[in-house]
Amino acid sequence: MNAFSKLKDIAPKLWTDKVTIKTTKKVVTEHHITTSEPVTIVSDEPAKVILKGLKSGEQSFFGTDEYDATLLIRTGLDIPAGATIEVTDINGKVTKYKRSSKGYSGYVSHQEVAMTRDEKA
Repeated sequence: MNAFSKLKDIAPKLWTDKVTIKTTKKVVTEHHITTSEPVTIVSDEPAKVILKGLKSGEQSFFGTDEYDATLLIRTGLDIPAGATIEVTDINGKVTKYKRSSKGYSGYVSHQEVAMTRDEKA
């Protein structure tokens, strides 16, 4: 067992954020009508959000709060592109991310998901 394999067990213990990840699943009903239903991938899962550089000059006059972030989360989860991610930080503040990339699981210790917060401030 190498050092990176050990990190896979240790890293999540250091993450203080909790995430709930949801997506939609297409369901075909009778007469070929397709509808979507919400599906929860994980709930209250330990993770860590890393914010990209947020510059005050990039804030809009119209009060939008938009920035990019990266989610670090354990491997073994299939996170599809477009999933909705709700993050609760250590202080109980909830932040919703509407756009996300597919999880990149090229690391032994974790996977990364690029996210964008795009809400009214």
